[in-house]
Order: sequence, then C-alpha cells, then structure tokens
Amino acid sequence: MIIKQQEAVAAEVFAALEKGRLELPTLPEMALKIREAIDDPNVSAENLVRLLTTDPSISAQIIKTANSAAFSNGKQVNDLRTAISRLGYRMLRNMVMLITMGKLFKAGSPIISQELQRLWDHSREVAANSYVLALHQKHLKPDQAMLAGLVHDIGALPLCIYADRHHPRLDKVTLEGLVRQFHTEVGASLLANWHFPSELVEIVSQHENLQRTTADGLADYIDVVAVANLMMPTTAKFVAWENVHATKRLGYSTTQCQNFLSTHAEQISVVREMLGFSVSQAPASPRAAQESINTGRTAIAMPEDNPDGTSNMLAGLFKLFK
Repeated sequence: MIIKQQEAVAAEVFAALEKGRLELPTLPEMALKIREAIDDPNVSAENLVRLLTTDPSISAQIIKTANSAAFSNGKQVNDLRTAISRLGYRMLRNMVMLITMGKLFKAGSPIISQELQRLWDHSREVAANSYVLALHQKHLKPDQAMLAGLVHDIGALPLCIYADRHHPRLDKVTLEGLVRQFHTEVGASLLANWHFPSELVEIVSQHENLQRTTADGLADYIDVVAVANLMMPTTAKFVAWENVHATKRLGYSTTQCQNFLSTHAEQISVVREMLGFSVSQAPASPRAAQESINTGRTAIAMPEDNPDGTSNMLAGLFKLFK
C-alpha cells in the first residue's frame, strides 16, 4: 500500500515537473532587495541601512549576528550601520538569505513540518561545515561556500510545500522518498527561477555525484558541499571516503574526513552559532584554542583583508586558530 502511494505521488510530481506546473516559492522580498543592492557597485552602507530598517526583525537579527563570537571584537554593536561594517556586504547577503529562507520552511502538516525543520537544520549544518572546509582552501571563499551549503538541498522546500497542499496526510517514508528522488532537479529549477548564478545551480544539481571529476583537478564549491554534506556526526565515520573523489581534491585523507568534526570543533561551533544554532557551551577562548593548536594542529596564515569588510569573520576565527 505504501509503495503504491509512493509511486502515485512520485508520478504526480514528475508530471507537474514535466509540464512546468510545480509551484515554486518566490525568493523573499528582502533577500531579493539586498542581493540587488549589493550587486550594485555604487551601493552605500546608508542604502543598505534604509532597506533593512523596513524590517525590524531582520535588523535585530543582523545586529545579533554582528555581536556573535564569529565577529565580536569585545565591543557591543547597537546599530545597523556598525553591524553592516562588521559583517561586510557578502556576509550580510548570506545572513539575510538565512533569516528569510528560514521563514519559508513551515507547513501545516506536523509530519511535513517536522521534515522541513530537519532539512533546514541539515542545511545549516552543511553550511557551517562548508565554511570551515573552504577556510582551509586558499583559492575558495568561505562565505560563498556557506551560501552554497545553505541552499544545496533547497529543492526539498517546494516538494514539501506541494505535499502539504495536496497530500497533507502523507506518511514520513513517502515524503522522504519524494524528497530523495526529486530534490536536486527541483532545487536547480528553483535557484534558476530565483536568478541565482549558474555556479550555485550546478552545486545543487551535482553535489551528490561523488565520482565527479574536474578538468583542472582543483577543488571547487561542489566538492566542498559534497564532502560537507557527508560530514554529519552520525555518518562521518561510516562513509567510504576513498570513493568520494572530492576528498582528494580538497587534500583530505579518510582519517581526516572521519575526524573533521572533532578536529575543527571550535571553528564549527563559532559558525553554527552565527547560523542560529543554540550553543551548548561557549566557544573556546583564544588561550584554549591556542593550547589545542599546540598539541598538534597546523597553524593557519592570516588572510588579506577584503575591501568590503568580508574578512572580519575570517579575522575573528584566525585569532582563535592561528
């Protein structure tokens, strides 16, 4: 009975996709406005402040993020202008995407709502892992990797919304099967519909291709997300990492992949807090972090500053881990 229901709903979704009738959610208005503003080379901090002040809840979250361990320099931020200066434009874009996208992951059905929450938590976990992975790749930008991790499973969102509207009593197994079967195809369509760069669209459609090759042999953002997606506490030690081609391009051995979460626990904790996870314990102090470095971790060189201020978070992390 369950198998027949799975097949029927899958056929229904496939038909909707083929005919272009699967309803895709629109990009939240504030995320769209901030993206367009930041894409304008003449944008000023004042322009961004004026935009953000129209939404007090987002403004409050931005200020809260600027005061998080990832960015804090000991001085409290109380206004948007200073918060934007501390975050930098690219990280501001990521944070607005994070805040507004999180509001989309809601449903009326308890089962579907629970699945959406699980998916959103997973996306943020992957975003945190992606940031830290890219932090150790000189040619990749951690904030870009974070955004890629955040949207890698975005295709699950329209599928769950569809199920909530047309099959609100769908069982958990069928829903998970639906997401597993269609999320990459739907995700690529959704990001294209939101006019995201083709590089991000490709990440959504290719991050589960674990045998993918690259022309130049260099690690890219698809590699970062593919590996970050597998580095979950319950699965990392059981993955056949030798079969994941991306690990070689990232320069990670099987042991390093298995131990990534514990090796970089302090860095991941800082990024997780910024992404809205509750922190069970305070991030490690510089002294504690330095002691852990001295017991066997490799020092990391300080990055060059970026003119738009996006290196502020990097600087904060490197203070802890250099």
